[in-house]
Amino acid sequence: MEALVEPALAVLILAAGRGTRMKSALPKVLHPLMGRPILEYVLNAVLCLKPARLVVVTGFGAEAVEDISRTFLSSYAERFGCSLLAEPIFAHQTEQLGTGHAVAAAKDALADFSGPLLIMAGDISLISSNTLNGFLKDHQFLGSDLSVLTVRLDNPAAYGRIIRDEAGWLARIVEYRDADEEERRVGEINSGLYLTDVVNLYQSIERLSSDNEQREYYLTDVVADFRNRGLLVAAVEIPSSLSYEVGGINDRAELAATQGLLKARINESWMKAGVTMLDPFSTLIETTVHLDTDVILWPGVILTGRTTVGAGAEIGPFCHLDDCRVEAGVRVPGGTILKNQIFSLETNY
Repeated sequence: MEALVEPALAVLILAAGRGTRMKSALPKVLHPLMGRPILEYVLNAVLCLKPARLVVVTGFGAEAVEDISRTFLSSYAERFGCSLLAEPIFAHQTEQLGTGHAVAAAKDALADFSGPLLIMAGDISLISSNTLNGFLKDHQFLGSDLSVLTVRLDNPAAYGRIIRDEAGWLARIVEYRDADEEERRVGEINSGLYLTDVVNLYQSIERLSSDNEQREYYLTDVVADFRNRGLLVAAVEIPSSLSYEVGGINDRAELAATQGLLKARINESWMKAGVTMLDPFSTLIETTVHLDTDVILWPGVILTGRTTVGAGAEIGPFCHLDDCRVEAGVRVPGGTILKNQIFSLETNY
């Protein structure tokens, strides 16, 4: 699917939160996921849309988040031999007082921008550029002033609920803590992705209130304000089969579940590329690893860092190779655990 280039697109990524449920000194978006920080997956997805402006809201651990973002964006441009349309702008949220407050922190960075604005969280690591591009197309087709990406779940848990009006347009979003029993039975939930324009957005942001259980400024409350001003608000629903794409990561259990999904996707892609895995369920290959064809991986193999494995090589059971180079045709004995090692046919094992 081709990325939209007209009108120019701005992307606002909310990456200020500490992620208190992670119980960590590391910012949530920097927790490693298959060898890369969570935030890098989000950046990779939005860069495929060729945004004219990219704004990242930082807060807890701001310096580290900004450093990781700059490093990734620089390597992305080098890897694909291209120049980014715009250098990233970092807006700082001094206090974490909710998603609406985070968007308010980016006001100056977007003040002179004209065109659609995509707002998303920095922890939805499995989001695809296809889904984002489809969201853009639907937003433009509907002609709405504000669009929210939604999905239906069998178990919507504590997600915000989507309440539609009789015509099917979005009437309001109710946070789980503030929802009544009838609203909690609604299966359609808010993904946390929004499309709108800067002027209308910040007129609503200025009117947000923290009169709720969390005492926070909810971005979801802009829906009601748009409606009160007679503006058109749409709920753009994606298939339930894609619900994994919009799942955030709030604690270590959700991080492990996301890693399981990503691990299966990575292993499947390598097997389709000509790699044999005797037990893909026990095999872990980070996104930074490269494998040639006819490689054989025995059960329990873990390949991490910048490890490369040449054609026809065989990695024995329960090996962990980190930043290693395995040359073509080499067999690495089972149980090998090494870092920064070169395995060649001339080496005795």
